[in-house]
Amino acid sequence: MAVFGLTGGIGAGKSTVCRMLQELGLTVVAADEVGRQVVAPGSAGLATIVAAFGADILDSTGALERRKLGALVFGDAAKRRQLEDLMHPLVKQHTQALFAALHAAGVPIIVYESALLFETERQHEMRGTVVVTADEAQRVARVQQRDGVTPEQVRARIRAQMDEEAKCRLADYVLENTGDEQALRQQVEALVVKLRQSQETAS
Repeated sequence: MAVFGLTGGIGAGKSTVCRMLQELGLTVVAADEVGRQVVAPGSAGLATIVAAFGADILDSTGALERRKLGALVFGDAAKRRQLEDLMHPLVKQHTQALFAALHAAGVPIIVYESALLFETERQHEMRGTVVVTADEAQRVARVQQRDGVTPEQVRARIRAQMDEEAKCRLADYVLENTGDEQALRQQVEALVVKLRQSQETAS
């Protein structure tokens, strides 16, 4: 089994690429989804987060209200680091268990999608890494349309993330999402061929 990491800045098009990879037969594990699972109601992970940030981050059903937690940590670097220090080990442990289960089930290739792949230094666990990139103006427009936020709010999120060029320098493969969806799909199809070749060569 080979695990490849996939990352990119906000608005670059990671979700679109993941959808295409799944359509082409690859298994995708998304860090965001794992992050939701490890803080599910009643979980030890949720209890850890509540102990650190208080019960105000829960909704009326006892579930984590992600928007409240996000608002609490976004403008506070110390609180954001505290949250990351709690979440990253939980996500890592859960994904490693998922990878092992998928390997046991005979899945040959897994793509692990994470916005913080390099920041958490998980690229060292991967066979290779893929970065999805796009021009900043395109990223701003996409996030505006998706989230209904202002250009300044999007740029603030972009500045809070690792520099796009730095990610591209660390990556083994770069997908440029600067054209239409068909152009991106052609790159994704070519990438899948390379990933399968890499997996077969190492088998």
